[in-house]
Formats: sequence, C-alpha cells, structure tokens
Amino acid sequence: MRSLIGRLLLAFGIAGLVCATAAAQRRPADVPVADFFKRPALDQVKLSPDGSRIAMLVPGPDGRNALAVADVATPGKRVGIAKFSDADILTVHWVNDRRLIMSLIDFQAPTGEQLFEGLYAVNADGSDFVFLVGRGRGFESEGHLAIRPLRWNHEFVRTVQDGSDDVIVRRFEIWRFDGNPLPTTLLRLNTATKATRELVRGPAPLGRDWVLDRAGVPRAVTSFDAKGGVRVHVREADGDAWTQVLEFDGIDPPRTAFQPVDFDFDGRMIVSAQRGDEARTAALYHWDAQRKSLAAEPFLALKGYDVEGGLLFDRPSRRLIGVRVVTDAAGVAWLDDEMRGLQDRIDQLLPGTNNVLMCDTACKQQQRYIVTAFSDRQPVAHFLFDKRKEGRDALTLIGASRPWIDASLMAVQELVRIRARDGLEMPVSITRPQGQGPWPAVLLVHGGPNVRGTRWEWEADAQFLASRGYLVIEPEFRGSTGYGDRLFRAGWKQWGLAMQDDVTDAARWAVAQGLADPKRLVIAGASYGGYAAMMGLVKDPEFYRAGINWVGVTDIGLMYTVGWSDYAGSIWQRYGMPRLVGDPVKDKDQLDATSPLKRAAEIVRPVLMAYGAEDYRVPLPHGTKMRDALKAAGKVEVEWVLYPREGHGFMLEKNRIDFWRRVEAFLARHTR
Repeated sequence: MRSLIGRLLLAFGIAGLVCATAAAQRRPADVPVADFFKRPALDQVKLSPDGSRIAMLVPGPDGRNALAVADVATPGKRVGIAKFSDADILTVHWVNDRRLIMSLIDFQAPTGEQLFEGLYAVNADGSDFVFLVGRGRGFESEGHLAIRPLRWNHEFVRTVQDGSDDVIVRRFEIWRFDGNPLPTTLLRLNTATKATRELVRGPAPLGRDWVLDRAGVPRAVTSFDAKGGVRVHVREADGDAWTQVLEFDGIDPPRTAFQPVDFDFDGRMIVSAQRGDEARTAALYHWDAQRKSLAAEPFLALKGYDVEGGLLFDRPSRRLIGVRVVTDAAGVAWLDDEMRGLQDRIDQLLPGTNNVLMCDTACKQQQRYIVTAFSDRQPVAHFLFDKRKEGRDALTLIGASRPWIDASLMAVQELVRIRARDGLEMPVSITRPQGQGPWPAVLLVHGGPNVRGTRWEWEADAQFLASRGYLVIEPEFRGSTGYGDRLFRAGWKQWGLAMQDDVTDAARWAVAQGLADPKRLVIAGASYGGYAAMMGLVKDPEFYRAGINWVGVTDIGLMYTVGWSDYAGSIWQRYGMPRLVGDPVKDKDQLDATSPLKRAAEIVRPVLMAYGAEDYRVPLPHGTKMRDALKAAGKVEVEWVLYPREGHGFMLEKNRIDFWRRVEAFLARHTR
C-alpha cells in the first residue's frame, strides 16, 4: 500500500514521482545504496517577490548544480540561466522581481580542496551576470576585471526587498585578528554595479553578529572575546551612540542572558531568552528599552523545545505573523489567524506530510506560495499553492527532491521521550524497518555533541540502515541542544560517563520494548558519535556486537594537543573545553578513564573506522593512533578506511557511497 503522499502524487498525475522503478523494487533492501546518498534532483525552490517566477537548482548535463527559472504557469518548463563548469550552485535568493544572487560549492572536489562560497548575481533571463565576491583563499588577486569582486572574506546576510538591486553582506575583519573572534562590518552591496556602502554609523563596537531593524538599520550587535565573554550593544534608530545593555559569560551564561533576534515594526527588539520552566527552554520575548529588561512573559514559547528565531513579518500590515520553529519537525508557529487558516487548507490537501509554507515580507498579500512537503518516509516535494483557487486545483507540483525514492519502501520514524537511569528525560528517534521486530539494531549517536541530532523527516543514514533491516535508535542524550538548557547542562563534563549511559539506556529501552534484538546491537556514529561508539565498546562490551566510527574523537587529551576545531579551535580549547568537556590538568584522571585510545586493550568487539586525511576538526591522529592501539592489542578485527583529501565528513559522492557499502557489509558480517 502506497503512502498518503504517494497516493496524492498519483492523484496529481505524477506517478513517476512515487518511483518509476517501484515495480522492480519490491523490497526495501533492493534500493541501491547510491539512491540514498546521491545529491537531490531539485533544491532551493524560491518564488519571486511578485509571484510570477520560480527559481530552483537542478543538475545540469554534466551533473553540476545549475540555476533554472520557470514561469508559475508552467513550473515544469525550466530554463537554465546560470551554471559553472568547475563548481555547483549552492544557494539562491531573489534580490527583487528580476534579479537573483547565488553562492557556490564544488561537490566534485573533496573537503580539503574546497574554496569559499563567493557571490554571483544574474537576471532571471540570464543577462547581466556579475561576479560579486571572490572564492580564493588568502589575499590573491581576482584577475584583471575592470571592477574586481570583493574579497573572499565577505558573505551574504540577507536581501533588502525594497525593489533595489541591493543585498546585505558582512565582511570579516581579518586584519584585526588578535586572538578574539573576528569582528564583522555590515555593507549594502549593489548586485549590478558592485558598489558598497557601510551600514554602521558612528563609533560602533567591534561586533560579530548584527541585527537590523525593519528599515535595514543596524540596531543591535553581539560581541565575543577570546575568553568566551559576550557583550550586547543596542542603539536608537535615529542615533549614532551605542549602549551596552548586557555582558555575560558566553560559555556559562546566567539565566538573565539573552540573544537579540530581530526588531518589529514598532522598533521593539525581540530576543531569545531562557524561560523558568522545568526544561529551561528558550522562548521569544520583547525587550523593554526604557526599563532595560525583558517583558514579564514570552510571546512565543513551546513546551519542551527551544525557540530562537526565524521571524516572519508582513510589511503591508506591519505585523509579526509567524516564527519558524523546530519541534518534532520543522514548521511555522503562526501568530495570525488568516495564515493559520491558509496552513489548514494546505494540510487538508496534503494530509500525509508535514507542509511548510514559504513566504517572505508580504505573506498575507501573496497570492501564491511555495510549499515544501515531506514526511519520515517521503523526501521533500515542492508545490506551488495558489490561494485564489479551490480544492486540488490550488496545488501544482513543481517537483520532488529525490523522485527515485519510493516512499512505500521507506521506514516509519517515531519520536519518543524516555527516562535515563537517573530520571532525566531525553528524546529518542526510532526508525523501524518493515516487518516484525525485534530487529537487529544500530544505535546511531549524533555528533557535536552540543547540537540537536535529529527531527521528523526523511533522513538518508537512518533510512538506508532501516532498508537493510536494522532498527535505528537515535538518542538526544544529555548535552544535546534544542530541548532546553537543563538537558544541555546535564552533559557538562560527562563524556564517557552519563552521556554514554544515556545512549546505552536508549538501546536498553528499545530492547525492553521488544523492538531491538539484544544479541544484535551495533553502536555507530561520526565525530562525537564516533567517540561514543568507541567508548561504548569499552564501557559495555557485552552489550554491543560491533562498533562503527567515522571521523570520531578517540582521546579527549588529544583534542588539546592536536586540536579538533577548524573554526574557533584556540578559544574552544582554552575556555570552552575545560568547562564543558574537562580540564586537562584538574580532570586528568577522568579524561584518561574516558579515553577509548588509552583503554584500547579493553575493546573486544570488531570495529569499522573511516577518516578523512585532511580533517582539521578531528585531525587524523585520532584515527591512526586508535587503529594502531587496537592492532597492537591484537584482540579485534579492525577495518580501516582513509579517504584522501577529505575532511570532517565525506564531500565526494563516490566516497559517501563507498563508505555506506562498507557499513552494509560490516553490519551483515556481525549481526547475522
């Protein structure tokens, strides 16, 4: 039986989307590895401000991501307007009704050979192409162009949407490097002439994160220092003087700390701050400039989830009408009755998916909208919704991101909340293979570790493993973010301790529920997840049959000596790690006891390890030293894979596919 979205797509007369090869692929295990890990066929679908044209990224004849534009009346008739022979277009935004801006990446180069993203602009008919920001490293010349592009240290911030050809970019002040995080300057950049104008007036603080008001005037800035200190400055819309309103320890912020997010049309600053609920989740508040304090209550809070930004304003009505949020899944918390009604209409037309309505600065006045529809089993499909039409006629399919995926062959994902052994509540994602359990299981531990690991959506790693018959368990262990400060802080200095117990507790819960076969459990993960996989084999050798570690930390002490961060390593090592992970002197005994490398001789289960030779976040010695220690102990099978020129993750499609084929074979050997 096909999924709801599959039946709906068939009703729209687009059976190919469900999967043209479904008849030949009767079992999930028949889906090729490459189908899960190749790049999408459609991405970055954006509606022009006047609602007349759709921009999108599609593969060109050479496989490179190209920019195409279609008229809303014929979304399937796409006209290519920009492509590069040596790079892929990564992002695209409408500057106005006729002009677009884009950034680049090279999907055919390994991580170690990537350049900066740069910026380019072009009209929707392919004319007036302009090279705006260079991609090279260092201070090399960008050639002999009449007006050279800005250097690589500029990046896109947002569009202006005032009808002009302008966008906002920020420049990282690399010449000011003194050990502190690099400050930035905001510029207004004309995408046709390359002319720039600095936006910050007066003697402003050396800030990094700027917040503009509805008129595009910088009104708040957050500054960071090398010791983790944070300062917030604000100014009046018609003044030049900046006033410091907050200073706090950014690594261990007090309950009174907040982060500026945006300004409403009345000039009030909106901030994200911690609530006083049990989970201590972040919520959105108004800042009272006169009293220099937060409002007594948040205007948007979600039980069990942090709310941190993504505000949607309607310029004609001068109102905040919604906030982009992530609960179990990504969506919009609408604050406007009309938009709630519109969302209800779309959800009735697409009942089998989570449907995210995309709009910009005139949401309520728009007649047409892009809708991204997805589920746990269905990758993203993009629709055009016309609110003037009724019933099914209101929706037109633009295309699917992965039309080769048959949703009926995919697995169901469930998000649950369980209690760890000490009573702390944590979310866990369970992806169930088709058929009846208990199943062999993979405990998939997310990296970070101070990030959110998963959400309800089609996800390649979990769906691939489930297609091969494995239950996939993904815990949001203590130290994870997105679920409140309580869960995050509970993970401080708990690498290999309570954090490790959490992931094991999630697996034991799955066993107790009759979902996981206790004799066929494998622990796996990347980065911090790779550390947890190795430490799991040390701490619970009787519980796991094998471990899979890619680009994983293997020794906390090694993080201090060879580094692990490719973006702010020295600051993190000096001030963040000692408090969040462990002090190399004061906590030496604990760090030694929780080092998979130092306890390699205790590992008695087979291991698959894969690393990138040019990883600057978790450098290669984490892998080679662990491999050598395991081989010296001589107790386990070690499968070692090294991908030349790759970094912290595998950019090249062929390497991703090769790695997951190895995972498939490794699991088959050790769980059957």
